[in-house]
Amino acid sequence: MKKILTASAIIASSLLPITAGNSTAQSVLTAPAGPSNVYLIVLDEAPLFAIVKKDGTINEKRFPGFAELARHTTWYRNTLTTAQRTTEAVPALLDGNWPTIRNYPVYQDHPNNLFSLFVGKRKIDEYQPVTRLCPPDTCRNVPVDNSRSVPLQVSQFRSGVKAAAGATEPTLVFRHVLLPHRPWLLSVDLRISNETSADPRTGHNFERRRDSYQRMLIQFVATDKLITEMLRTMKKSPNWNKTMLIVTADHGLTFVPGQSERIRVNPNSTDTLEDLYRVPLFIKYPGQSVPDVNDCPVSSIDILPTILNVAKISHKATFDGVDISESCPQRDTRTVAWPYSKAKIATGADALLARVRYYDEWIPSDGNVTDIFRIGRSAQLLGTFVPKTAAVRKGITWSLFKGNSFQKIGRDELTYVPTKVSGFLRTTSPICAACEGLIVVDGRVLGILPELADVQPSTKKQYFTSALLTRYITPQTRSVELWLADWSTGTATFTKVGAPQVP
Repeated sequence: MKKILTASAIIASSLLPITAGNSTAQSVLTAPAGPSNVYLIVLDEAPLFAIVKKDGTINEKRFPGFAELARHTTWYRNTLTTAQRTTEAVPALLDGNWPTIRNYPVYQDHPNNLFSLFVGKRKIDEYQPVTRLCPPDTCRNVPVDNSRSVPLQVSQFRSGVKAAAGATEPTLVFRHVLLPHRPWLLSVDLRISNETSADPRTGHNFERRRDSYQRMLIQFVATDKLITEMLRTMKKSPNWNKTMLIVTADHGLTFVPGQSERIRVNPNSTDTLEDLYRVPLFIKYPGQSVPDVNDCPVSSIDILPTILNVAKISHKATFDGVDISESCPQRDTRTVAWPYSKAKIATGADALLARVRYYDEWIPSDGNVTDIFRIGRSAQLLGTFVPKTAAVRKGITWSLFKGNSFQKIGRDELTYVPTKVSGFLRTTSPICAACEGLIVVDGRVLGILPELADVQPSTKKQYFTSALLTRYITPQTRSVELWLADWSTGTATFTKVGAPQVP
């Protein structure tokens, strides 16, 4: 029998919100006989705040896979990663020690790691698109061509599921997948777009950052579908009860205007530190039948010591991290690092809610998947049809990057669909301050352009971009138009601009 000491427990199968202080509860787990399998999934650029509601629970309407994951695991809700770059964060996760840029993400610089400690004790099935930590006489450690390919990441995620579910001998399965990492190409139904031209707006531009957050959420929803698929397969597998399943991320991402999204760290911006370093961590212990929420001050360096203890792997290695399966770390601060500097974060799980509330002002954190696309005054129009007849607006010309993007649209997973449109607009007369642009596909509003409000005549072209509600885009899609919705009277008055020009 194994006991897990947690900071707060889940009653039945529902999640508890974050509360002041930490209560203590114990959940008794019955570990299966024999060696356990270990299945570790490391997502990339996956900030925790993106999947959480304002009450501190997972948004099940938008992320049913993560919500289901929490119903079968211990959710370490107060987890910080150690670095904002994969090349430091993943090695720290895999060797249980605080990172240093003096070491490269290769086996020679991290000899005591998850893979080397499992050699001869489990079959190893691994995918590392960035690091090379597996001993060279055990793994090929050969760089993968086009390793950032989104279809490749989906394929590798699924190959890990197959390996973990079908293992017939004690096995370690490791998958570091670059999801929901940029480029954000996936639609919510796992179709895929092409990369479009770079956004010319600066990082200080709020609409650019909101658009980026919106697109990241869309790819996070697609990633959630893979989590749902993984759980469905694993629960049907005879390995479910004897598998230690861990789902985490190497680091997060921030969208705060004026701040670097990830590469440069501002230690004086505590909000962006929270975005970058607070990540998901879910652990299903072998035989676990009761879920838990744990708000202890966990670091990603605790993952390896915990795996080794649960899997009963004997070793002589020492770690900065600790086993969290049986105790709550006593830490007033946790170290986070970036090239040539580091900081200590003293905040707890309550800090998560502040970040959720911040981004809730951009896109409702408690909403469903469609609500991701609802921005601006015209949010309510999304998915509705424009009038069959309307006045035509003269004097506006507009064009799309990749003007043929609505051709050769697929229906199946990983076939083509335009997940967004981008382009330029010129007008010879002012667009009203209460007006917004609408991307209308086959008569239905599938995208919103708040940035067209109050656009004035100019020799410069106005850049625009909009995510598209792809559920209505099919191989039968025929037309794309720009419309304007004027909200001056409190209700929308529609004018039609028409089809884009060929640039």
